[in-house]
Amino acid sequence: MLIIVLGIYALSVALACILWRNPVALALCYTLISLFMLSKWHTKSDLVFYFTAFVLGPIGELVATHYGAWKYSRPIFLIPIWLPFLWGIALLFMKKFCETLLKKEK
Repeated sequence: MLIIVLGIYALSVALACILWRNPVALALCYTLISLFMLSKWHTKSDLVFYFTAFVLGPIGELVATHYGAWKYSRPIFLIPIWLPFLWGIALLFMKKFCETLLKKEK
């Protein structure tokens, strides 16, 4: 399980580095990763973690970018189209990574 979780992390970072200039392609890749993750992990708490991050993460980013805290190079309404998917991936990754580490402690 740890290999899969870390692989998703590495793939997500690599895709951002390679595809940031093509937001639609990056959004498509993150959509596919999201679908893979949610097909593998789809308990009620997994879904809540993913969709809470999918919605609330970008809202925070919208507020921060609106007030000039930072800006994105290719935004669609202040944030990139791929950002909600990355927030969902990131939070579900963190949940699964922590669960995996905690299981190893037992």
